Amino acid sequence: MRPRATSIRRCCEWTVFGLVPAVVAVSYSASFLRRGVGEPDFGAFWLASRAALHGHSPYPPLASLPHAASIGFDPFVYPPVVAFLLAPLAALPFVAAKLLFLAVNLGAVVLALRLLGVRDWRCYGIALVTPAVVESVASGTISILLLLGVAAAWRYRDRAVAVALLVASAVTAKLFLWPLWFWLVRTGRRRAAAAAVVASFAALAGSWALIGFAGLRDYPRLLARLTELVGPHSYSTYALERVLGVGAAAQATYAVGVIALVLALRFVADERRSFVALLGVALLATPILWPHYLVLLFVPVALASPTLTRVWFVPLLLWVNPAAWNSGSVAPIVAELVVTLAALATVVQTPTEPPSAVVPRPTWSAASAAWRRT
Repeated sequence: MRPRATSIRRCCEWTVFGLVPAVVAVSYSASFLRRGVGEPDFGAFWLASRAALHGHSPYPPLASLPHAASIGFDPFVYPPVVAFLLAPLAALPFVAAKLLFLAVNLGAVVLALRLLGVRDWRCYGIALVTPAVVESVASGTISILLLLGVAAAWRYRDRAVAVALLVASAVTAKLFLWPLWFWLVRTGRRRAAAAAVVASFAALAGSWALIGFAGLRDYPRLLARLTELVGPHSYSTYALERVLGVGAAAQATYAVGVIALVLALRFVADERRSFVALLGVALLATPILWPHYLVLLFVPVALASPTLTRVWFVPLLLWVNPAAWNSGSVAPIVAELVVTLAALATVVQTPTEPPSAVVPRPTWSAASAAWRRT
C-alpha cells in the first residue's frame, strides 16, 4: 500500500504542479502571440525602441493624450534607457521579436527564482499560474525582467560593482524602485550606493543624448499626466485615495511613502528584512500599481521559504480579482493591497538568518587542523 500511495501522491504532484502550469503557460503565451502592434504592452515597447534607434523621441506629445483613459491606453513613458535595452528586439520583425521576448520572459521567471535560492520544482509550477506572471507574460511587460534584476541584486549583494549596476538598471528602467538605493545605504554598501547613483545618471543622460534630449523637458509633466489618467484605475494607495475622495491624493501617497521609508530605515535592521521592507515601500508608494508589478512579491516569498510551504500560495490569492483595471470600488483595491502586505510579511515569520546561512564555511585553518588530527 505504501508504494502505491507514494505513486499516487507523485502523480498528483506532477499533475497539479507540472501539467496544469504547463497548460496555463501555453494558453497565456498563445494570447501574447496573438496581440498586434497596437495592443499593450509589448507593442508600445517595440515601437518606442524602433523610434529611439532612429534618433526620434519615443514619447507621445502631451497634447495628444486623451482627456480620459480607457483599457488599452498604453503610451511609452519609461526612461529612454528601456527603449535602448530592448533595441535588439526592435531590430527584428514584430512576430520574431514577440517569440524572442516570450522566451526571455518565461526564462527570466525560472532564473529569478533560482537566484533567490528556490530549488523546489513545485514552486516554479505555482509561480507560472499566479495572476502577476500570467498578466506580465500575456501582455508583454518588463515586470519579470525587473524581478530578475532585483533577484540578481540580492544574490550578488556582496559584489559592489555588480549590485550597483543591477540596482541602477532596475531603478532607471522603472523609477518606482528608487527605495532600493536606500537599501544599499542602510546596509553599509556606500561604495555600491555611490556607484549606483553615478551609473543611473550616466545611463539616463547617455540614452537621452542619443535621441537629442527629445521629450526631456516635458517628461515630468508626461509622468504627472499619466498618473492622473491611469493612476485611479490601478491598485495603488493613490487609487484607493481617489476612490475614497481624499483631496490632494497624490501628495498623500508620497507622504505615506516617505513615512514608510523613514520607518523602514529606522527600525528594520536585518539585511533581508530591510531589502523586503524597502521593496514594499516601492510597491506601496507608487501612484500606479498594476497587477503585473506584483511579480516582485516572489522576492519576499522566496526569501521566506525556498521550498514549497503555505507562503507560496499567498500570490495565488490575487486571483480573487484578476482584472487588469480596478472597477472603481474600494473592495478590489483593498484586496490587492492586503495580499501585497501579506506577501511582504512572510519574511517576518522566518528566522533572521536563513538556515543555509548559519552553516559554517570551512576555513583554511580548520581544514589544516582536521588534516593534522588524521
